[in-house]
Amino acid sequence: MVGNLFAELEPPCDVPFSPGLALCGITPAGNRAVLLVNRDFCIFRGEAEDLKAARRGCLNRRCKADAG
Repeated sequence: MVGNLFAELEPPCDVPFSPGLALCGITPAGNRAVLLVNRDFCIFRGEAEDLKAARRGCLNRRCKADAG
């Protein structure tokens, strides 16, 4: 899903300290987004449509898996 969520990753310079992993970047739609990954949950900060699009499955149809 992370591969579908970001088209481009950037350093997490503008993200306040997080005890987990912070992934920042540009979505396939061109929007900025942040995914905070903690031990037992994730927080997505970005456009709801970008998250919905990432959950649909392989955007580039390079894999055979399809989530929906």
